[in-house]
Amino acid sequence: MRRRGNSFKANKHPQVTPTRLIVTALLESNERLLLAQLAAGPFAGFWLLPSATVETGTVEGAARQMVRDRTGHEMRDPRLLTVVEEGRVGVRALRFAFTSGVGERDPGHRDLELARTGWFSREAAALVLTERDVVPTLGVLSLIRAWADGITPEPLETLVEDVLCPCGSGYGYLGCCGWDAK
Repeated sequence: MRRRGNSFKANKHPQVTPTRLIVTALLESNERLLLAQLAAGPFAGFWLLPSATVETGTVEGAARQMVRDRTGHEMRDPRLLTVVEEGRVGVRALRFAFTSGVGERDPGHRDLELARTGWFSREAAALVLTERDVVPTLGVLSLIRAWADGITPEPLETLVEDVLCPCGSGYGYLGCCGWDAK
């Protein structure tokens, strides 16, 4: 059989959007959520959930290591709460959010990237959101808002940047807390 030619050209090197795996921990103790405040950089003074990019190993292993390294705590019975897909230009971010209780903190622990950590009630976490003192990442903002409101996130969530801002302002995310999302 003789080929006449292709009616279309297959792309030999299709564009692949890189995927970034992130682990985030919602650490609870006595109905309080642990938040960390950044010490330096463009977001110095802003609060966030303890998070890190997965470099090697499993996501649960990376979460355990990140919590130990960032906060000095050990995770007790970590449970995958949700996977949040955050669409961004040029990268697909998958945030694996674990919930866990914590053990005693290593008193000698110090993470130089963090100014401090603190335990927040639901009301205090909601206040930090409304004051826009949280790192402007849609996934982190949404997870803190869900925790503050007592809502369990869906097992898999896809967040798009044209939603209302999770800080509760009533404005769109990009015009409000998502000022760095481009």
